[in-house]
Amino acid sequence: MRPQSVNDVVNWVVVVLAFSLPLYRAWVSLAAILILVMWFFQDRLRDRVARLGRHRTTVAVLVFLALNLVSLLWSADPTNGFEYWRKYLYLLLVPAIASSLKPVFARRAFIAFTGATLLSAAMMPAVILGDIHIRHIHPGNPAATMSHLDYSMVLAVAALLILVHLANSTMSPALRTSWIVGFGIVLGGLLLNIGRSGQLAFAATLVVLVPFLLRRRPWPVRVAALVVVGCALAATYVAVPRFHERVNSGVDEIYTAVVERQIVGNQGKRVAGMIVGVDIVRANPVLGTGIGGNMPEFRRLLDIDYPQFRDAVGWFPHFHNQYMQVATELGLAGLLSLLAIFVAFFTGRYRHPEFRSAAVAVGCAYLFGFLGDPFLHKQLPLVLFALCAGVISSDDEVFSVDADSESEKASVVSRES
Repeated sequence: MRPQSVNDVVNWVVVVLAFSLPLYRAWVSLAAILILVMWFFQDRLRDRVARLGRHRTTVAVLVFLALNLVSLLWSADPTNGFEYWRKYLYLLLVPAIASSLKPVFARRAFIAFTGATLLSAAMMPAVILGDIHIRHIHPGNPAATMSHLDYSMVLAVAALLILVHLANSTMSPALRTSWIVGFGIVLGGLLLNIGRSGQLAFAATLVVLVPFLLRRRPWPVRVAALVVVGCALAATYVAVPRFHERVNSGVDEIYTAVVERQIVGNQGKRVAGMIVGVDIVRANPVLGTGIGGNMPEFRRLLDIDYPQFRDAVGWFPHFHNQYMQVATELGLAGLLSLLAIFVAFFTGRYRHPEFRSAAVAVGCAYLFGFLGDPFLHKQLPLVLFALCAGVISSDDEVFSVDADSESEKASVVSRES
């Protein structure tokens, strides 16, 4: 197979990965591996490597991976730590996709992902109305294709990307109506899903994204838009019983844990884990325990200092907060390295406004979502971030020569979508 043909195959596999993510995990693993392996057999490999050296998000990802790998030297559990590090290798999809994807395929990947998410969200009413019970799937947890925690981020990111597309694209009234209906279906799925981290990520990101989308408008317009967002969130809280109950129970569990020091429910367990985690950070503030070394230290502190929490959180495989997970493993150095990825992502030299807005949407969704779960320790949300960051980064000026050769095709697909 000729190198140019390999590049075409890689582009199509990216589209397959985008379509697979909301629907079928097995295809996700296969597609991700194919992209990483086939990247080395594309044409102009030396030129791609040189460009990636100037791509700040790629550099930040490599620094984060290197720091995690080096930290195995002082980890108390390097075997488990190495397994976690291997999972982080999915982040290499960012440079692989960014340096390979043609603009026309970036649009196709977006359509594939949002379309597949729409299909998966459409399954949820069927589970509820049909009273379906299959393994973990039931009317109380209608996420049919993956864990409700992972699914919450898939739905949040898809809804935000559709919103960005609506705000940045010129389209016919009929097509715009179709996208609005799709946005409503995905948002409805987010509200029906019981994963609160994605709901938090979506709501908090709106507060940042809406003013950003209106950044060229007068400030009274931006303030009025934020008021509208606040009213919409309040109305949703009142009108959707499932969402209302999840918010109330979460707030009650956090209050009970923080004020009354009683561990009740999932949020209470998260607070208990954070309390122990703070002690780990205090003891290892700069470089942490090393990747994989935080949970042995966590259980040691449970035995010695926090026996009242042992039954509730002793089973934790990781902290339910990405910042605490990284801070305990890699200390301040790790937190700065993690945040550097997002700073580089936000400040990329994007050629088109829609891609810049998409970077803000995806980046903020993960930064807020990290408060509830360590989404970079979970395969599907990790691959979703790497896919989105790679597709969005393909619009960076670093890769502009390849982009120019495909600009006409991209404009055609943009008008179609």
